[in-house]
Amino acid sequence: MPAFRPPSDWETVYAAAEGYHFGEEPSQIARTALSFYRLFEGPRDGLALDLGSGEGRDTAFLAGAGLKVAARDVSPTGLAKTRMLLARTGVSEDRVDLEQADIRDFAYPAETYDLALAANVYQFLTLEEAPLHIARLQSATKLGGICAVGVFSPAMAGWGAQIGDHFSATADELLAYFSPRSGWLPLDRTEYWTYRPVNEMMVSFAYVVARKELR
Repeated sequence: MPAFRPPSDWETVYAAAEGYHFGEEPSQIARTALSFYRLFEGPRDGLALDLGSGEGRDTAFLAGAGLKVAARDVSPTGLAKTRMLLARTGVSEDRVDLEQADIRDFAYPAETYDLALAANVYQFLTLEEAPLHIARLQSATKLGGICAVGVFSPAMAGWGAQIGDHFSATADELLAYFSPRSGWLPLDRTEYWTYRPVNEMMVSFAYVVARKELR
């Protein structure tokens, strides 16, 4: 099985894909985050952030569930596919604030989002940048809101994946960013393998979902 080499040009990836590179179904982390959002009775029309939204599978999922969604991605093709997915699934584009942006330039407005999601995007930052962006995402989450972060698991390196210059974390290492001492209620920590048919490869991810209990 070929070693995994993370792409650096997502516009090329999305433009070359027949259909949707990662499919149209929402990610596991988005499903989990929304389930806890509902469990804690988050606002029905709350504001969600989908940072690094790609081709829009999580954006469409969250907007279809009734949330307003701020979606940011660097790829214009990804954003165009998001609009097509919204139209095909019957989700009004009025519920989505869609904007092309590099996540490094995102402002992270303080205590703005009822659900803040960064699904498998921070691993494309440097080892120094990623922890800073996790902290900024946490600061942008409202009190009582849900924050969800997913990244590469270092377990991939054991299978020859070329991720040495990417940020990665085990589920427990990621959980350390969401300690109760710093005001977080951890809700889920998961690490998993998945097979990617499009690349004929196995990849591994870790994610944490937590609720903001204190400022």
